[in-house]
Amino acid sequence: MTHNTIVAKPSEGQSPPEKSLPFVLSLAAITAITATAVDIALPGHPAIGRSFGLSGEAAGVIVSAYFVGYGPGQLLWGPLSDRYGRMPPLYVGIAGFMLMSLLCATATSLETLSFYRMLQGIFGGCGPVIARAIIRDQGGGKASANLMATIMMIFGAAPLLAPLVGSGILLVAEWRFIFWFLVAFAFVLLLVSYFVLAPISNTHAATAPARAPLSLKLIKRLFFGRDFLMCTTSISCIFFGYSAMLGVGAAMTEKHYGTSPQLFGVLFAIAASAVIIGPAISRRIIGTRSLRAPLKLSATIAGLSGIGFLFAATSFLPLWLLWTFVFFYVLGFGIVIPISNALALEAAGDAAGTASSLLSALPTTAAAIGAAAASSVDTGAYAGLFSDSYQALCQMMAFGGITTSAIIFLFRNEKKSPQDLEGS
Repeated sequence: MTHNTIVAKPSEGQSPPEKSLPFVLSLAAITAITATAVDIALPGHPAIGRSFGLSGEAAGVIVSAYFVGYGPGQLLWGPLSDRYGRMPPLYVGIAGFMLMSLLCATATSLETLSFYRMLQGIFGGCGPVIARAIIRDQGGGKASANLMATIMMIFGAAPLLAPLVGSGILLVAEWRFIFWFLVAFAFVLLLVSYFVLAPISNTHAATAPARAPLSLKLIKRLFFGRDFLMCTTSISCIFFGYSAMLGVGAAMTEKHYGTSPQLFGVLFAIAASAVIIGPAISRRIIGTRSLRAPLKLSATIAGLSGIGFLFAATSFLPLWLLWTFVFFYVLGFGIVIPISNALALEAAGDAAGTASSLLSALPTTAAAIGAAAASSVDTGAYAGLFSDSYQALCQMMAFGGITTSAIIFLFRNEKKSPQDLEGS
């Protein structure tokens, strides 16, 4: 089976888009819309829960609510961007995200806040889906993997800085101002999309071959591909475990270790730094080896960290040791994501938007389920899935790391394509 490969060539005298700093930074910014929206609110979870007369753990439902919308909602943006072009759906999505951020800031109950977060997640899905499609528009193979890794290294600043920003806001204002910050952030993204991304995307659209329409045949072509199946399932599993930290990390460290929201912001930044280190490692490896070479390393790190969490679940560990396991779990996550995205989109040059939507929907739905499960802990008033938030985090991250490792080792030895070896 042959597939169209879309490659945008720079105009004479211009730098290739993947080497243009404004282009790369802009793609990283719209990719980071969800990481920013989720992570900036993490230090505020205990305060949000208390403000509505509930526990800090209960506020973890706003993470689950966001991903409930974000997961299936992403199925909208890819096909729309293939049908109408990359930019119009992007504008609509960011504008909707901005409106939902405003409504979150004025919510009067945890139920209404969760509902607005779900809608915010639907609109927030436009960023990473369309960003990946734009990246695939520039080429395939190592070219896509390198650009994705570069963007993830910059994108890593979002989970690194967002909790610190959230913690800083809580020092001077109540939690609602976190969502007012997201209103301003979305407005900046609209400006960036119009002035930086639109000229490049529109130029590419004028010369690109016709894109494949959404159809059952297209979906079957993607999901019957070994690489697509491996990538979606492995990312789903590792994201499932990661969502436990997003959902109950702040409440767990406050309850069991007495940390403040500001200290949790520092802890989260330490773990999130692995999102920057991981893609840098991937870039370095594929510079001299095949596109698949980082998969074995990521699977090993994820598996070993999962075993570490199994040990942690049997006894209460000091915070420094527990957070070491968290750091390496996120490192495995950071190594595998750009490679998995590039491999999964490799055969989808004629339908990169639709493929990007499908690639995102399963992992983020898994994250929604994970965040909801992690928030279900025994409170005395009702029985939860876990005895406490410490057990929830350890057991879920153990499952995520070990299953991710098993899937990659089982499926990674697919025959190599020319792009796998040589780039686009």
